[in-house]
Amino acid sequence: MTPFLKPFRHRTFFSLSVLEAKPSTPLPTEVPTRSSSSQNFQLNFTVTNLFYTQDMAQPGTARHQRNKRSLENALNQLFRNSSIKGYFSDCQVLAFRSVPHSNHTGVDSLCHYSPLTRRVDRMAIYEEFLRLTQNGTRLLNFTLDRNSVLVDGYSPIINDVMTRTSALPFWAIILICLAGLLGLITCLICCYLVTMRRRKKEGNYEVHHRPLGYYVPHLDQRKLQ
Repeated sequence: MTPFLKPFRHRTFFSLSVLEAKPSTPLPTEVPTRSSSSQNFQLNFTVTNLFYTQDMAQPGTARHQRNKRSLENALNQLFRNSSIKGYFSDCQVLAFRSVPHSNHTGVDSLCHYSPLTRRVDRMAIYEEFLRLTQNGTRLLNFTLDRNSVLVDGYSPIINDVMTRTSALPFWAIILICLAGLLGLITCLICCYLVTMRRRKKEGNYEVHHRPLGYYVPHLDQRKLQ
């Protein structure tokens, strides 16, 4: 009897080893830079052919919105044709206000421009505004008061007045000091005279004490006769 032989199957074994996985180095990514916020300057002026009414101060009224759009369009058109047009953004009317002793309308606005390496000179903007508005008198259909134009609070008219007021000559300062000293001496003399007069008046009403009572000189009937 022939023995039964089992077929031999060759098995191949593979040895696998898992190494520790290291995270791959991330590629450098470019971080987008944020542009800095725009800068601005305040522009104030008075419109002489725009009569002020109470509803103009209320942002929700149609009159306020209509004049706001008209002035903003006029300012934007002005500066977009100026020397700062390369970095000018826009102007926004902030408020309308009344002008004392007149029916004119004061305008407070804020104009924006792109950030620069240096801040825009307010004197240069003031001169540019005057040049483009016929010496500060006309902004498209609006007539302006030249003396009311302010750029960040600057106006050569106001600055000249303040300079003349503050720059007092030396002799004027001496006169002011002498006047103050004379006034002080006069006050001291007046106080002294008033004090002496009160003391003298009190002396006339002096009450003399006597053993039998009090003697009041100014009530003596013999002196009154």
